[in-house]
Amino acid sequence: MILTIATCLHNAAEKIDTKIYYQSQEMTKLDTDFQHLLYEISNRLGEEDVKSIKFILESNKKIPRQDLKKTESGMEIFALMEKYGLLSYSKTDELIQTLKTMKLEPCFTLIEDFNRENNEALAMAKEGPCNIKEDMVVEHFMETSKLKELEEKMATMKFITLSGFLGSGKSQLALKYACHQRLSCKNGICWKISCKDKTFLLNSLKTLADSLGLQKESKQNESISSEESIDLIHELIIRELKLKDTSIEHLIIFDDVTDETKDAVEKFKYSLLKFNVKVIITTLNQALCGEDNLITVIGFTENEAVQFLKRKDELTDDEVKDYKELAKYLSYLPLALYGVKTRMESNKLTPKGFLKTFKGRKSIIVMDKLLSSKERKIYEMLTNYLNILKKDEVEEVFDMVLILQFLSLEDIPILLFQFLPAKEGEDEDKILNPESFIEAIQKFSFGYVRSEDDDRSIWTHQMVIKTIDRYTSVEDKVRLLKKVLKALMWLLDKDNIHEKDYKRNQDLHSHAILVIRHYETLKKDFPECCKDFELNILVAYVYDLVGYTYNFFGMLKNAGEHSSAAKRSCFAITGMDETQIEDLFSQKCVRDENYETWEDFAKLEAEHVFDELKKVIAVPTNKELLQKMALDYNLNTHRSQGHIELLQEYLKDPLTNECTLTKSEYDQLCKHHLAIPADNHLGELFIYELFIQVFYTFGRRIFYLGDHVDENAARNFSHSLFLAREFGIKVAEECKQWDLPDVLYVMLTELSGTLEQIFDDRAKLGLKTLQHLDNAASRFKDLQEFPANYFVMGVIKSGPESLQHRNICLKRLVRCYTAMAHLISDDNEEKKTEISEKLHQCNVQLEKLSSQWSYRQTGADLRMGECFLVLKEFEEAEKKFLKVAPGDMHEDTNVIGQSVLNFHERLAVKGLIKVFNESGKKDKAQTLAKRLEARLENSNELEELSHFRLKEKDAILGFTH
Repeated sequence: MILTIATCLHNAAEKIDTKIYYQSQEMTKLDTDFQHLLYEISNRLGEEDVKSIKFILESNKKIPRQDLKKTESGMEIFALMEKYGLLSYSKTDELIQTLKTMKLEPCFTLIEDFNRENNEALAMAKEGPCNIKEDMVVEHFMETSKLKELEEKMATMKFITLSGFLGSGKSQLALKYACHQRLSCKNGICWKISCKDKTFLLNSLKTLADSLGLQKESKQNESISSEESIDLIHELIIRELKLKDTSIEHLIIFDDVTDETKDAVEKFKYSLLKFNVKVIITTLNQALCGEDNLITVIGFTENEAVQFLKRKDELTDDEVKDYKELAKYLSYLPLALYGVKTRMESNKLTPKGFLKTFKGRKSIIVMDKLLSSKERKIYEMLTNYLNILKKDEVEEVFDMVLILQFLSLEDIPILLFQFLPAKEGEDEDKILNPESFIEAIQKFSFGYVRSEDDDRSIWTHQMVIKTIDRYTSVEDKVRLLKKVLKALMWLLDKDNIHEKDYKRNQDLHSHAILVIRHYETLKKDFPECCKDFELNILVAYVYDLVGYTYNFFGMLKNAGEHSSAAKRSCFAITGMDETQIEDLFSQKCVRDENYETWEDFAKLEAEHVFDELKKVIAVPTNKELLQKMALDYNLNTHRSQGHIELLQEYLKDPLTNECTLTKSEYDQLCKHHLAIPADNHLGELFIYELFIQVFYTFGRRIFYLGDHVDENAARNFSHSLFLAREFGIKVAEECKQWDLPDVLYVMLTELSGTLEQIFDDRAKLGLKTLQHLDNAASRFKDLQEFPANYFVMGVIKSGPESLQHRNICLKRLVRCYTAMAHLISDDNEEKKTEISEKLHQCNVQLEKLSSQWSYRQTGADLRMGECFLVLKEFEEAEKKFLKVAPGDMHEDTNVIGQSVLNFHERLAVKGLIKVFNESGKKDKAQTLAKRLEARLENSNELEELSHFRLKEKDAILGFTH
């Protein structure tokens, strides 16, 4: 029977082209029991059940639609869920939730019974957070005496510093040790933290905190500096360690510690060593510890170098001598030897042959006098390798190699190189093949490739980056920066609802940050680049996307810095400074506590910026460049999953390049008025939309502010929303004159900008009044009932039948009614009845919509429940919250084995507690509150539990202190 199940899953995995293979002889009892379980559930699913599961998973946007289409049975769906990390014996929440949505109680009860019966085994099998994988270690890694020394010292000590020159192999030693350690202790934390500067240190710590379930508390607010955020996350991680089983061992690697980060790391290390945590630091600075804790890494020994380099087992004395001479020449440094080994094997060279060809080459590098003799040798060797690549490879491949200098050392997506712009004169919609580039960097071990297929990424080395940096002229750096900025502009997208789109943004984010930093450095050394019109546009676009993406990680201070820079860049394009403009109009329009003065001010500023931008666009070279940039963008941008599906629906065929438009596909869309031809003001529209998006993104930061709102900051953001709206109105007027379709972001500046800020009025501008909310409700109705075709950068993005647009409008309408209900006095029954009737109309529309578009329906149900609760329609509120809350919350059962509550489920349960409490069912409210606490405690959601007990429970139950 076990073999049958394994074979069934194997066949399912094969059919959907995964690499999941189940071999019964390797399975643990937990594995086999879980496969039995899946097999039994699959047998209970009918044809309609399978279709429903596919529909729900497709709505959740976590599995590509094209993969789901291939599945025909429960087993095939389960295999697909495992491929995308949604299902395993220790991760069943997604499947339970799906089965609960379908009301398949016998099926999800089977899983909960399995979790309860195997609670102890599942707890033991649960792995601790780990970001270190075996394929992070280089392919030709050789276990050396230094690795043995590290292992021996770590057996008796808790802290070691690995110090040595660039290229000596410090990080690789630490990673190899971590991989060994992980095999014997999978329950603990095993994490590598990048410490090259404070930004990377903070980002790494934030990711670790998130993996420990501390997303909410580790969020970086607008008013908190990077240093304060590091201290906050430090305290949170230490608090989490205090709660963990003291018998479990953890390992933290602080990689590439510099003078900028050494104090923060030292403070962290001191705290960590109080627990069962081992710490490894890699650094160039030997002063970070005493002699007992220091391992100086100088590379291979002479014999190790010979063993590493040799191409056959038996060597003559003369051959050993030749290998030793070569190893000595390269200072025994692993980085140098990796490249030599690769070169010798691919070119069939002996040590003598290699030295002869290598010493005969002339280096063009300018040596830094501060470099050690060992580092000079690597620079010289790497420079000669670059010379060889420049001669051997075509220009576009060599450019890819040089572009490595602008990126992070780790996890550089191969996708980025595929989207670099083609050489001038080649096909505008050409997607580059990265294989030649991969072969080029592997020739000399400039980097190594991790993962497979579309998930492949490159890891390189600091010494490689520094050499390329010195090798490249300033003029070439400007040219290459433009190329990589264009690729980022085409790849980063604000539409990241689908898991794949979110992951793409996440994977590129750290690289985009570094590219921007290189631009800032280059600007200081080469001020002329500030006058480069194209470069300024690219920088503004990428700054905006980096800031936008930071918001999703809860890094609001960093998000603000990049969004502010994007805004400055836009004003710089027009040759103006926003402060000067504001000083100018402050004399004409004084802003006070009344929102109308802010609207008037924004209108004056928008008109001025618009007029100045038109002057810039009118320059013939600028106009021509914008037209080309806009068309290139539309042909090369990586479309989001939802956009791909929409375009394929219009084209009635899959996209030829899967995620981008070909010229013929674009022309076809133009023919049917679904895209704007390049010569029909596309260039002007491109830069107008950039400005709208930048002002809008900056302004929407008002919605990310925490409980304690700084009024000045809120008003600054509110001004930007008004500015985006007024600028959008100017663009809409221009589009009307040109007979162009509606721009999506013009509509969004109202729907999710100026109208949305009325709900909370965080800027305290007198916005939240019954009249304003009533006007907003009318506008939301109009937007919902009369949707149009909305375009982004000249291509249709949302059609008149867009269910997502209607859903958003209806949810905004519900928020309007909720805000109005809060403002109405208890004795105004007439107004309450009116709102209630309108709310019920919304309910009917949302219910109808949910049958066609179930995605984010839980959010709509919660909004409805909140509004009914405010109106004291407790029965209706209870119905809505019950649709979202898990059914077993009402059962007096053991919480062990029950699934973890997701964000919406927690809100729904809290909503039910309020309903019961306010409707006089106090005992029921308190019972449910206790069950929620038990559930949170059982699932180890300590942050959420603490927040509920300290900040929410008494308020929900109506207690006062």
